Amino acid sequence: MLVLLIVPSPIYPQPDDVLEHPHIRTFHARQGRMSASREMALNTLVPNFEISELNRPIDLRKVLKTDNIIVDFGSGMGTHAIALAHNNPKIGVLAIDVHTVGLIAIAETATDLDLKNIRTHEGDGIDVIKSWLLPESVQEVHVLFPDPWPKVRHHKRRLINHSFLEMVFTVLQPGGRMIFATDDESYFAAAKIAFLQFGRFRMNFEDWDIPLTTYHQRAKRLEHKISQLSARKA
Repeated sequence: MLVLLIVPSPIYPQPDDVLEHPHIRTFHARQGRMSASREMALNTLVPNFEISELNRPIDLRKVLKTDNIIVDFGSGMGTHAIALAHNNPKIGVLAIDVHTVGLIAIAETATDLDLKNIRTHEGDGIDVIKSWLLPESVQEVHVLFPDPWPKVRHHKRRLINHSFLEMVFTVLQPGGRMIFATDDESYFAAAKIAFLQFGRFRMNFEDWDIPLTTYHQRAKRLEHKISQLSARKA
């Protein structure tokens, strides 16, 4: 007699279902080979700036000894974060990105310039905004030229949505603001709707003189329309 035993197939998590990141990823993961000098900087310099070992909730005002904390969310190669920290020592800057090379560049430059008012985190910034930082402890959050995810089926991956705005609103001090800039007109239109529907920010659409990022420079070079808004916590 033949007995057919049916064993349920194991359910493997899909890329968006990783337990450490239950939210949908809003970034592309990129990897590459690292030179010996970068490897050395990763091991010797980056730990001097990394916040992951600090007790939580983290009050960066105490860590950086200033009430004016700016979070550079998606700091890339760090040109914006370094310029903020270097141009005004009274500002404290947290640069967050998932890409190691950019954070190494920040650590190297900050070390060369002897900057004491900058910290970094390598990882998903949503985790930091959601649960690492003390509520109402940040003056500004800068989200500059995030991945626009232009394909319609990928729009759910765009960073600016109700959930993210709720997190930012919680971490901002009263009167604090979020600055958002993009050269993708579709993304900017969708972001404005998200802010309006959230309803707890006062928006301003004037231009601000903010340090240029690599993507900002690229957008200008390609003559893309650059749109930005300031959303202040009401």
